[in-house]
Amino acid sequence: MKLKLKSKVDAEGKLFLQLPQEFANQELEIIIDSAQEKMPTPEELGYPADFFERTAGKWEGELWVRKHLVNCDKRIWDIE
Repeated sequence: MKLKLKSKVDAEGKLFLQLPQEFANQELEIIIDSAQEKMPTPEELGYPADFFERTAGKWEGELWVRKHLVNCDKRIWDIE
């Protein structure tokens, strides 16, 4: 069974979890996933602050169509 909980760590770094009774007397594997990873700013990536606003979706040339690729390499996301 998979259970997803969202909880806040206190100022001392302590996390308290109250689990449903069905988990009583079981050995559990706890995985901590910090969902609040800081996204780098455009400046931190080496771009001007408004670079993406000025360029994203701005192509005004002829319609570009990607033709079917017949013999391309397998990628990791294709294997799963």
